[in-house]
Amino acid sequence: MLQKTYEKVRLLFASGNGYLRTGDLLAAGITTLQLRRLVDDGSLEHVTHGVYWWKADHTPKPKDHRYYELQLANPKCVICMDSGLYLQGFLRTEPKQIRVATSRTDRSRMSMNFSVRRHYFAERVIMDYITTADTPAGPVQVYTIDRCVADCIRLRSSMDPAAFQDIIKKYRKRKDKDVDAFLAYANDMGIQNVAVSFLK
Repeated sequence: MLQKTYEKVRLLFASGNGYLRTGDLLAAGITTLQLRRLVDDGSLEHVTHGVYWWKADHTPKPKDHRYYELQLANPKCVICMDSGLYLQGFLRTEPKQIRVATSRTDRSRMSMNFSVRRHYFAERVIMDYITTADTPAGPVQVYTIDRCVADCIRLRSSMDPAAFQDIIKKYRKRKDKDVDAFLAYANDMGIQNVAVSFLK
């Protein structure tokens, strides 16, 4: 590969915080053959379908980069439950598995090299109570703390019991929790009575 082309690719990735999608690279005139060669020589990491990381400079990936990689893999996904609580500082310890929410009709590929659990939500609630978590890698869509806790209650059978109880204890003690939002979402999901019982 020509040094001129190599330098062009390097600058493109520098402008994208080290990450770029295939479509952005192709639009900039970089061919799939050139991308393949850069992967083969170790300059690029193929993170997932349609996403690359520039590794030639040996720069460590930013903290919490996996959440940003998921967002790049599927811009419509939302970090949820205990993963969302961790990103917002509610939990200090990062869960071993990242949980994401997508709509039931979303069949976008999300094949990552780390553990991901995908939860399918109805269209009518998938975009409710979303906020943004600013990670060192870039912004990530995440549900609010109140919704994350409500979803933990709704899907508690999929969680470690001790971890779930720790979340409930922390939420009960939280002074700035939005109980109205918590109960409104719980009501939408048909779990209001159960949710109220966990607040006591």
